[in-house]
Amino acid sequence: MGLLNATTASPDEFVRAHGHCLVAGEEVSVAFKTVRDWIAFTNWRVIHVDVQGITGSKKQYLSIPYRSINAFAIESAGTFDLDAEIKIFLSGHPPIEFKIGKNSDVSGLQLLMAQKLDR
Repeated sequence: MGLLNATTASPDEFVRAHGHCLVAGEEVSVAFKTVRDWIAFTNWRVIHVDVQGITGSKKQYLSIPYRSINAFAIESAGTFDLDAEIKIFLSGHPPIEFKIGKNSDVSGLQLLMAQKLDR
């Protein structure tokens, strides 16, 4: 499972498109999107929206509470790399991998993940 070539998106844009999956008091800190798929980091969990089918009317929502994440890896983009890479490791589930744009705030995302996993 993975997102390819995701770009930074506005948290408000995620809320407009998928706000129905948020619970009261949940706020989106960071969001990324591809042409169809999304990944959002909220104050409580990571949400991966996998849009499926030709029309995109079928969607799978994977909710990952931070307490379920065993580890994460973030690789920044290099001189010739166009994308940074993020991997989220879960027990009993294949890693969730995605690439984000070179200009994304990789250090901010790393800090967010470190803070959430430290609890």
